[in-house]
Amino acid sequence: MLFRYGASDNGNIEKKAHIYTQEEHGIDPSLVDPDANWVVRRLRKEGHHAYVVGGAVRDLLVGRTPNDFDIATDAHPQQIRRHFRSARIIGRRFRIVHVYCGRDKYIEVTTFRSRGAVGTASEPPLEDRNNLFGTMEEDAERRDFTLNALYYCPVDRQVIDYVGGVPDIRNRRLRTLTPADESFTEDPVRMIRAVKYASLLDFPIPLAMSGLIRRMGDAVLACSRERVTEEVYKILSSGAASRILDTAHHLRLFDIIFPGLAADLRAKRQRLSDSPLWRRLRELDERARSGAILDRNDMFGFLFRDLLAGRADLLDGEEPPLLIQHYLRAACAPLFPSKKDLAIAADSILREERPHRRPVHRARETVRAHRGPAAAHGETSGGTRKRRRRRGRGRGRGAGQDTAPAQPR
Repeated sequence: MLFRYGASDNGNIEKKAHIYTQEEHGIDPSLVDPDANWVVRRLRKEGHHAYVVGGAVRDLLVGRTPNDFDIATDAHPQQIRRHFRSARIIGRRFRIVHVYCGRDKYIEVTTFRSRGAVGTASEPPLEDRNNLFGTMEEDAERRDFTLNALYYCPVDRQVIDYVGGVPDIRNRRLRTLTPADESFTEDPVRMIRAVKYASLLDFPIPLAMSGLIRRMGDAVLACSRERVTEEVYKILSSGAASRILDTAHHLRLFDIIFPGLAADLRAKRQRLSDSPLWRRLRELDERARSGAILDRNDMFGFLFRDLLAGRADLLDGEEPPLLIQHYLRAACAPLFPSKKDLAIAADSILREERPHRRPVHRARETVRAHRGPAAAHGETSGGTRKRRRRRGRGRGRGAGQDTAPAQPR
């Protein structure tokens, strides 16, 4: 085993990190995404340090194929942008760079952040503090769990560990970088991630951490609704959604994230593992593990479908898509999906429920709802639309002119 040394606060030389070689960590290099490998090599060629970081390293160490690869580097965002023509700087609170490797694929590249770039949910840090850049050691110390604070260089094939993350993974230990109560106060979303990581990796949640999640779960409501929604999407596409949500249900976190679903389970006196939702979650996990591409819009409608079963007032109303969208917006609080997600979720639910409740010839209402109020109220029948198109063609050719199609020359 190799070691990385550095100066302590008092100027003494001390051991800072463990460096695991290929023989020691056993990561299969072929599992590293070629585009991530290219980004790392390009940054190193320009004289920067660059590493695959976070969940990708964790998954590689346990033999899982990562869903995505993030890069951490000492290059600043503007420097990264100069090195990659397809790079785009995004974000206000944390400036990061997306290096596009195709139309729909990008590698996320972040600069090492300092210890000062940390805030709390109640007192978010200022923008200038968020973008204080630091050393690799400081970047490791400000991450959430030790298993996510590892750095892998696909060129040297070494894993750099400042926080004891490799032993924690080998011993199936879930540990925060700071005391768990401080870590969860700083960012309550970490409680959701703790449940997710423990379920994905089959790690036990420490008893003290479980008690904290039960007591502090309400703090999630103080976080950005968009962040919580994004975590839910990641859970649903993880291939272990049933286990994750079942664990969250036992720790009372399910009731906070999905109060509408929890209330429905209580009214029916059901446990999550006995409900129709559980069976659908298992099917969703099988699809995810088989490599099927999961549409996040369909996943959202899939969660709340049971709440709409038998709701004739919504399914047989004047504008079913809009009624369902409004209902889903209220039922999914505190989540905050986009309008597009709600619209597609409503259509997905209607495709399953409506054929048994309404004649097929009235299914045009779904299309009219997406065209907007003017189209919905202005077009009353197919004949009316045809007459309007004919009048439009007549006006385009001039008043009184014959509207018959021109003869070929």
